[in-house]
Amino acid sequence: WENNAFQGVSPFDFAMRQKNEKKKRQEKEAEAKAMMYDYEGKGVQTLGEANAKKVNAEYEKSKQAARAMKEEAKHVNMAAAGFGAEQAARNADFEREKAWKETQRQQKDAQKDVNMAAAGFGAEHAARKADFDRDQGWKETQRMEKDAQKDVNMAAAGFGVEQAARTADFEREKAWKEAQREQKAKQSEFDMAKALF
Repeated sequence: WENNAFQGVSPFDFAMRQKNEKKKRQEKEAEAKAMMYDYEGKGVQTLGEANAKKVNAEYEKSKQAARAMKEEAKHVNMAAAGFGAEQAARNADFEREKAWKETQRQQKDAQKDVNMAAAGFGAEHAARKADFDRDQGWKETQRMEKDAQKDVNMAAAGFGVEQAARTADFEREKAWKEAQREQKAKQSEFDMAKALF
């Protein structure tokens, strides 16, 4: 009813309200303390509390087992234990790889003393040499043809029929140009004013 009732606005009313609230809070705290002491003193559990204790106990057991397993694992020598079948397979793989590496080393050492130039690559080298000689022969032929063409006078050689046709065209064009020049010269002497009047 105090919350709904009119409360004054004077400092006295405000102080009284604060005092009442403090009193109520202290009463609630005292009641809570009494309930707590009563709970601790009676030792009777509710169903929820009993279940929680049971779950916590089981959880603690699993944690203890994990701790014990971890502690035991610290004292196990994995190298000595050997992982059983897996370790045997790994050992076999290691030995096989070691043997392969040794074979590779021996092959490399043996190949160090081989003179590839002297060995000549066998059939492949012979084929390459034949290709090279053929290529050299073709290049030499090309060089000789170019040298021979240097001494040819193309103007004197005359290209045969083609040169004769070109020469005839040139002479005909030259004659036509000469005729055009003569015509212009005659026209320059002609006085258009005299001819018309």
